[in-house]
Amino acid sequence: MAARPAAMSGAAKGRAAARPRTKKSAGRWASLGPATRRWIFIGGFTLALLVGLPLAHALLGDVGAILLGTFAFGFVVGRMTQKR
Repeated sequence: MAARPAAMSGAAKGRAAARPRTKKSAGRWASLGPATRRWIFIGGFTLALLVGLPLAHALLGDVGAILLGTFAFGFVVGRMTQKR
């Protein structure tokens, strides 16, 4: 009987050569201007509040909605006033 060759692990079978790392181009979000990004952020946040606060009021009551709104407002003020 002929001896069988040693079994190879799955990782060692046919690994393609790694491509050299290249400098990545800026993503879609980074390619937008700062004013555009700010307005997209404000629009998305406003939409989230228009849906989220009534939902929080229905699920958590007055106090929960007030606390959630206060936290969200603090988040937005912090993001808008951070140093760049």
